[in-house]
Amino acid sequence: MRFTKRAQEEPGFQMAPMIDCVFLLLIYFMCVSSFHQLESIESIQLPVADQSRAAEGAEPRLSINIKPDGAIVMNQGIYEPEQLADVLSKTGIKQTIVIRADKAVPHSRVLDVLSACAAAGIWDISFATYQEEPRK
Repeated sequence: MRFTKRAQEEPGFQMAPMIDCVFLLLIYFMCVSSFHQLESIESIQLPVADQSRAAEGAEPRLSINIKPDGAIVMNQGIYEPEQLADVLSKTGIKQTIVIRADKAVPHSRVLDVLSACAAAGIWDISFATYQEEPRK
């Protein structure tokens, strides 16, 4: 019995796996950007700081928002300072905390948030501000 060899085809470039990868990356970046938008509250007017600078590094940050009425918002939940300290210490968060306080919020409310972070053992804290564009 004689077996004949079939002609081998050259493997070609497959587009289907490449398209799948592109769609997965697109979905990933859409999800990440929507989570970032959920953490920032649009009604907060940040204070102006002359010496402000852009955040360095790409480490994950957790935003704590303080609304003009003094409400403390973190991850879509409203907390009192005591509750915030408990939540931060129970979750064991060891990342940079960004405090986004409205410019009309009394300093005592910001100090409450700082005390809650200190009670949870978090010392890596920064404040969100913006710098006005120089007028020409």
